[in-house]
Amino acid sequence: MPQKEINFIPHTPAVLKQIFGRRGISPNKRFGQNFLIDQNTLLSIPDIAELNENDVVLEIGTGTGGLTRLLAERSRHVFTVEVDKKLFEMASDILKLYKNVTLINEDILKTKHELNPDIPTLIHNWLGEHDQTHIKVVSNLPYNISTPVIINLLEGDLAVKLMVLMLQKEITERMAAMPGTREYGFLSIIIQLYSEVSVVKTLPPDVFWPKPDVYSALVKVSVHKEKYAGRITDYHFFKKIIHAIFTSRRKTLLNSLEQLKLSNISRDHVKKVIESMQLDERVRGETLNLDQLICLSEAIGNLSKRGISV
Repeated sequence: MPQKEINFIPHTPAVLKQIFGRRGISPNKRFGQNFLIDQNTLLSIPDIAELNENDVVLEIGTGTGGLTRLLAERSRHVFTVEVDKKLFEMASDILKLYKNVTLINEDILKTKHELNPDIPTLIHNWLGEHDQTHIKVVSNLPYNISTPVIINLLEGDLAVKLMVLMLQKEITERMAAMPGTREYGFLSIIIQLYSEVSVVKTLPPDVFWPKPDVYSALVKVSVHKEKYAGRITDYHFFKKIIHAIFTSRRKTLLNSLEQLKLSNISRDHVKKVIESMQLDERVRGETLNLDQLICLSEAIGNLSKRGISV
């Protein structure tokens, strides 16, 4: 077990500046580096994630290892990813006594639409070797990559059971947004398709070092991928429908769907589908809830495949 003086290094600006200064490191804006310095919030995160000795955790953004230490003390194993080479080297020294931590010096994303495949493969292999079935994601997630990371984790084949994430408050508002609101959009739909989200607490800029320009929020995302299993026949087509609606959210639903340019479906066909759902043809797509969007996608998708009118 690691020594107590290592376990309880205070995560304060003074200590962080001292550690950084010794290594010639400065927080990197390009990587969205803002370190949580509120000790109460930091200590509460393992409890919010309901960690126990059997849990496997993925942390994105190791930073100085302050949160990593707490996760390691409560779980079976922690995979922690840090793209910044200097921070990775520093965290490796700080965490060297923790035998249940795997540090990874890579970018979590290969592209905006794909996780770095090396990381899920590594975790999959470990889970298989140790008879584990799922992971939890716990992270002070860099804000500049938060949306693509969340969507890719939900859509990917990693068996994620729960996510506890520190995010920009604006992102959390979009995640939990209701139909018809300004915040409701593509992210809202994907989150609500796969999970249930709750905001645990909102945090001001001064609980981070350096201070970000925005408020943050800690959210808990309970993943239930089986929730809508079987209801969406063609997920790719469903996403095309959602993109068409929310890239022209001020247009009527009918006009938004025309952008899909489906060769064998006329405007009248789409209009009849909308009417069959007991919706006014002038309705905007941004007012439709998830169930309505799924029904719409399935109805139009069936027409597209069969090439027949309603």
